[in-house]
Amino acid sequence: MHQNTNIEFADSKLWDLFRKQFKSSSTEASYRSDIGEFCRFCKKSFRDVTEKDVRRYYGFMKERAGSGEISPLTVTKKFRELHSFAQFLEEQGENRGPRDFFYPYLKHMEKERKLARSVPVEDMDRLLDAASDNQMEYTILTLMYRAGLASTEIAALNREEDFVIYGEDSFALLSGREEPCYIPKDAWEILMDYMEQREKYPSFFYNRSGRRLNTMYVSRMMKKLCAKAGVPNYSAEAVRNCCAFNLFAYGASARQVAGQMGRTEQQIRRYRGISYKGHLGRQADSLVKIRIEKPEK
Repeated sequence: MHQNTNIEFADSKLWDLFRKQFKSSSTEASYRSDIGEFCRFCKKSFRDVTEKDVRRYYGFMKERAGSGEISPLTVTKKFRELHSFAQFLEEQGENRGPRDFFYPYLKHMEKERKLARSVPVEDMDRLLDAASDNQMEYTILTLMYRAGLASTEIAALNREEDFVIYGEDSFALLSGREEPCYIPKDAWEILMDYMEQREKYPSFFYNRSGRRLNTMYVSRMMKKLCAKAGVPNYSAEAVRNCCAFNLFAYGASARQVAGQMGRTEQQIRRYRGISYKGHLGRQADSLVKIRIEKPEK
């Protein structure tokens, strides 16, 4: 589907030329979102940004990463995309700039590991047990682990209407994703139980004051549950990554996994964990919860 290229941060002809290098619409959407975010922060078009603007943005991103709001790897991804666009403009002879002020920062940023982080299956069981007395936290863990929802997607859910049923299958309508996200049957049953008991606040998940959760809440929730379960400190991202690892371990294609996770096929290669697959097999007879059970009441 052709997208409207009338964008606020660059000449539309240049953007049309730049976007031709993308192999998927999700990659283009990621670049569009991150470049647009940067330009809104600077309050100017991309060609007019200065070294000072980039330095301020880097400081802002470091603060967000330091508070746990976003991952350091997310900052790396954003700066790689901004670097790529700046480099492209230079190659096109855009003399007004900007010079590539982003590249120097990449040298000091966290590099992606060859394999994404994940949670060993026995530790995932312990985390689910630790959350079993809190239906909201159990549901959040389930959606991350079984459906691959990110903490930002969890926080952005508004109401029951963000979930739909097509035929016998259930899906979440997530902001930023072009396609609905499939919710496995076991996760849907747990979600339905949560829907029946939740208070009707404007956001689907909420804190004690009835206000919308944010990624900081999910981060603190993970630290609390890890301590209660007696396992190492795992991030929400590591729990989410397990969804992709499990899909690959049971034979899903890269395209299927990318679709479930809302990522590109190139990004999804990091989840092909041979050691994880072997570990999964060794644990299968005793405790692996590929299907998550409802917590005992």
